[in-house]
Amino acid sequence: MKALNNDIYYKPITYENVISTWDIVRRTCKNKRAIFRYHVNKNSMNYNIYQILLNGLYKPLPFRLFLIFEPKARLVMSQTVGDKIVNHFVAKYYLLPYLEDKLIDSNVATRKGKGSKYADKLINDYINKIRINNPESEIYVLKIDISKYFYTIPHDILIEKLAKYIQDINVLKIIKTIIDETDKPYINNIIDNLNKKYGTNIPHYEKGVGLSIGAMTSQFLAIFFLNDLDHYIKEDLGCKYYVRYMDDFIIIDTDRDRLKKAWKLIEIELTKLKLKINPKSSIVNLKTGITFLGYKYKIDNDKYDVTYRKKTIKKIKKKLVTLKKHDLMKYYRSYGSYYGYLKKIKTWEREFTMKAIEKYDYFKEKNPKKIILVKEGSFYKTYKDDAKLLWNLFGYKWNNSSIAFGVSNAGKIFDKIKSQGLGYITIKNDSSTIEIQGNDTIYDSYLNISLINYEKYEKKNRLHKMLDELIDQDMNFVNTLEEYFNTLQRGDGKSEEN
Repeated sequence: MKALNNDIYYKPITYENVISTWDIVRRTCKNKRAIFRYHVNKNSMNYNIYQILLNGLYKPLPFRLFLIFEPKARLVMSQTVGDKIVNHFVAKYYLLPYLEDKLIDSNVATRKGKGSKYADKLINDYINKIRINNPESEIYVLKIDISKYFYTIPHDILIEKLAKYIQDINVLKIIKTIIDETDKPYINNIIDNLNKKYGTNIPHYEKGVGLSIGAMTSQFLAIFFLNDLDHYIKEDLGCKYYVRYMDDFIIIDTDRDRLKKAWKLIEIELTKLKLKINPKSSIVNLKTGITFLGYKYKIDNDKYDVTYRKKTIKKIKKKLVTLKKHDLMKYYRSYGSYYGYLKKIKTWEREFTMKAIEKYDYFKEKNPKKIILVKEGSFYKTYKDDAKLLWNLFGYKWNNSSIAFGVSNAGKIFDKIKSQGLGYITIKNDSSTIEIQGNDTIYDSYLNISLINYEKYEKKNRLHKMLDELIDQDMNFVNTLEEYFNTLQRGDGKSEEN
């Protein structure tokens, strides 16, 4: 698809599309505090973005810059929620529809259905195909990394490449507005302060060069910028076994000299783009092994093997241990994403599902004055003190420190809880929640009454159990017990005979 006129800019600008984009940002943004603040005035904020886009008045607010240190010091440039919405809007309606189908299949970074998992599949397919077709040949890998890629992408060349496919001045204008934010002096001033504070060496942004790190548009523009090079490598140089993940790429071949020649020609093309190859780039024999995206590929004694870098596994396990200790919800979400990466490790257990009791504990800690109800299959369950509270309210059967009721009866239960002034939270199977506000004092009162009644209930049960055991041992003991109870009822401490 090619955009040939200005219609493409205005066509997707509707209030409904802005709301749809806000929903995406709301779900994916990690800064939940910022999302909450935006959500308070979401209608007016979304309408303001709609008007800004419609009138071509978009100007980004300053980034919030900070460093992360896993696995090494890296700069993160965080946007406001409004700027995130605009970036997602531009990517969704202007970049993806007109550029996605121009990308080669083995350009895998940050694309739906691809990523590191797809890169691993391609590499395995390529190596196995070469081994089948050339069983006696050595296999070599050219691994190239572009130095400081995000900091060195020239804006003018990028816009020129975009204009080949999007001939709409308004679309190009808003993209240029977004990428030119790195020209602002405050960016390098903050980088200087961070370098001084942490003793790091984060590079400066030169005027007219570099993409912000972390923005949705930056991710897609970075994978698009080398698209012509991708086609050159695959089609002109004839490198069939080629994979690129952002600024890292590998070419697999049985001819070392052919890879050397390709390296030189690729370096020439990168120079035209004002990019430099990292000195660590190299050609290696697969018998030595190469690492790419955390995997290590190696042929050892004619056996092809894929393993995982020890540093990668250690880092992931450390993160998961920390999350399991401090935030079970994030732990299970992270575990699910890492499992596909690490499932070949035999000691790595499948542990996707967060147990209902764990969900209960997670939400109860954050909401101690609300009844927590966890949906599991066709039942809602609650535990511990909340189970005692519902037991007292509804007389449900107590089962191993929990109470459960069917989904078909849930509406009546929710209405009764609400009518008593009690707040509650329902957690669905996908961990999404619905929260109903209530009165904390009323919760405390109901809970105290429930705990007292439950204590009575337990004592009665213990007494019944003891009586059953005594009567089973000696039926005549019933007479003794009846006499004793009669004495207690009269309160005189004497038997009837006396």
